[in-house]
Amino acid sequence: MDPQEPMNPTGEPSIELDAADGRGFRSIDQVAARLEETCIEPNEDTESFPPNVKVRIDALKELQQEQAQLEDQFEKERRILELKYEKLYTPLYEKRAGIVSGRTKVDTEQQTDENVVGIPGFWLRAFMNHSAIAEIIEDHDVPVFAYLMDVRSISHEEDNGFKLEFEFCSNPFFENSILTKEYDVADATDSGDAVLKNVKGCIINWKEGKDLTKRVKKVKQRAKGGKSTRVVSRTEGQESFFDFFQNVSMPSEDEDDQESAALMDQLTTDFQIGFTIHETIIPQAVLWFTGEIEEEQESEYEDNEVDSDSEEADSDDESSNAQREKHPVLENKTNASEKPPECKNQ
Repeated sequence: MDPQEPMNPTGEPSIELDAADGRGFRSIDQVAARLEETCIEPNEDTESFPPNVKVRIDALKELQQEQAQLEDQFEKERRILELKYEKLYTPLYEKRAGIVSGRTKVDTEQQTDENVVGIPGFWLRAFMNHSAIAEIIEDHDVPVFAYLMDVRSISHEEDNGFKLEFEFCSNPFFENSILTKEYDVADATDSGDAVLKNVKGCIINWKEGKDLTKRVKKVKQRAKGGKSTRVVSRTEGQESFFDFFQNVSMPSEDEDDQESAALMDQLTTDFQIGFTIHETIIPQAVLWFTGEIEEEQESEYEDNEVDSDSEEADSDDESSNAQREKHPVLENKTNASEKPPECKNQ
């Protein structure tokens, strides 16, 4: 310690202030003690605050209420603006659907002998370039996407919900021309979170033997007490993208905590898929198709950290993606890129 540094009577270092102000010396501990007296502890009950502090807090709350009112007005005006521009986007989406399906020709198209209609595999490729959606598309789902002409979203005017419509041309899988999924979303609560009120799917009228959400499994049975056997067929469920169009039940008070948690997980996943299609894929479909948009990836690991399980998962994902990319629609082969006959005259 500097021998010239002033000391207080306790032997502790002191802070020398301007002698002209009459305050002389004050120890660091004294300054800290004074600060503690004037500071409010984080866990201190607001009722114990000094009266004037409570008055000031009430004033801040009034300001907060005014801000909340402005935020409500902002949300209403933003919703009106969103609906206005969604109507302006609609003609552009309709033109896009015409080009994709082949119903509309582009003025600068050249006369060729190629037998390709529209942009084959447009929506499949756009979906497959988004990991969350690609994850729910199974290999046996892929052929159906050759008949998908358009995907559109219609926002509710009365709430924050929306309805997805998948338009298909005539196909060998189901009778429906349009498959729908609808979400009723209430206005945001005070916490800022929107509330999902209802999720409504649709019934898919599968043609005989074409239900992709089920598979027939042959089982060999042996007769009791004998050596004779027989083969019987059993129908069981299988994962499919088209499970997405099923209704999703909302949790009720009758379910126990485990059932309720499982339903909430299902709802969360389902809504994330629906909202991604509504908010991300549909508005920028061509950029997802070309792969120009890079999906934001979040990782819990730093760049210099390596997790063996993660590596294995990445390897599995790459293997799965490689298998998917082998499908002719994704390879962009000329002989496999034609629209099915049923779509050519659409």
